[in-house]
Amino acid sequence: MIWKNKYKKRRRKRSWFNKIKFFNIRTNNKNSYQVLVWIFAVLMIYSIIQYNFFNSTKSKDSRIWNEKQISNLNLSELYKLKDLNHKEVRVWVLNNTNQKGLAAKIRDCLEKGYYIESEHIKGDYNILKQDNFDGRWSDDLKTEIFVHVDTVNNPKFKLHIKEFLLFTGYDNNIVKYRYDKKLYNERDITIKLGEDWDKTGNLPLCSNSIN
Repeated sequence: MIWKNKYKKRRRKRSWFNKIKFFNIRTNNKNSYQVLVWIFAVLMIYSIIQYNFFNSTKSKDSRIWNEKQISNLNLSELYKLKDLNHKEVRVWVLNNTNQKGLAAKIRDCLEKGYYIESEHIKGDYNILKQDNFDGRWSDDLKTEIFVHVDTVNNPKFKLHIKEFLLFTGYDNNIVKYRYDKKLYNERDITIKLGEDWDKTGNLPLCSNSIN
C-alpha cells in the first residue's frame, strides 16, 4: 500500500508538470516547430540579458580607454592646429632662379611644413602646380606673391593672405594683387621664387623634407 501511495504522488507531480505543455520536452520533441520556438525564445532571453548586463562594463571600459588615448596622444590639440581652410587656397609655385628643383622643394614644404627648432609649423596648402617662371609678369629676380582673388568682394580671403605670409615669413610689401578672371579660375595665389628667396622669410627652413 505504501508503494502505491508513492507511485500516485509521483504520477501527480508528473501530470502537474505535463500541464505546462511548453516546457514538456518529451511532447515538444514530437513537434520540431515547437522545439525551434522554445530554443529561439531561450536564445533571445539570453541575448537580452547578455547585452543589458554583461556588456555594459566592457563598453564603459572602452570609452574610458579611448578618452585616455586621446589625452595621452594629445589628439585634440593636434587637431586644433590643423587649419582645414588652407585646403581651399589654391597655390602655384614658380621658380625664377637657376636652382633646379626649387619649386618642387617649396611645394613639398607648403604641403607638409617645416620646423623652427622643435616647433612644427604646419603645411597644408593645396598646391596645384610647380613650374619654372617664364618672365611675363616681371623682369627682375625678386620673390613676389601674386593674389588673384578679388579681395574687395571677398574680404575674408585677406585672412588667408595673412596666414600665407606668416607661413612663408615674407613681408606684405612683396604681395601684388592681380585679379584676372582667367588667372582666378586657375589659382588663388602664385608665389614666384626669385634669387632672393632665401635672403628673408622662413622658406630656407624647408631644406629638410617632412614625411
